[in-house]
Amino acid sequence: MDEAKRGAILNISYLFSSQPVLETERLILRRLQPADANEYFHFASDPLIATHTMWSFHETVEDTKAYLDKLENKYEQKTAYHWAIHNKQNRLVVGRTGFIRFDHTHDSTEIGFVVSREYWKQGIMTEATRAIIEYGFEELGVNRIESRCNEDNIGSERVMQKLDMNFEGILREQLKIKGEYVNQKMYAILKRDFEGHRASLSGKGAK
Repeated sequence: MDEAKRGAILNISYLFSSQPVLETERLILRRLQPADANEYFHFASDPLIATHTMWSFHETVEDTKAYLDKLENKYEQKTAYHWAIHNKQNRLVVGRTGFIRFDHTHDSTEIGFVVSREYWKQGIMTEATRAIIEYGFEELGVNRIESRCNEDNIGSERVMQKLDMNFEGILREQLKIKGEYVNQKMYAILKRDFEGHRASLSGKGAK
């Protein structure tokens, strides 16, 4: 099979060597680091934020430092890449978004995200994650990007829908979160979906 038919090959080395800074209308995205602990703690210490997460809310900034150290280890091992979401208006870290795992065999990745409750229902997470989806397809050679959320996590599901991801089904009791087996909703977008949607928007703009 020639390269044109085979498609691009996932190029994770480029991501980790270039450490891209992405900019949107309201946000700047740059690599999340342990030095962000104090600002990250501001929202990670909110119990409501951690309702649907594998991790428990952070009771002290030391919890946040330990958590960010784990993410840093994954960065050093090139198994995950997280961006800090900076609000341009106040220059604070208000959340994170990123690729939480890579599948080199199948040129795919999974995204995960969290944002401060102060910024819910403002389109912040959609804006930030759309930027990394575009980066994944256009720069890294990704063919498939997927994301999951708890079955009752309406907020995260809505973000995936606004990102033009397709619902693919329910993974029954896939995760054990805080001692309880939880169903996960699976969403995904393919490179051809992304390109088709972009072409559709371009066509509408030309009319």
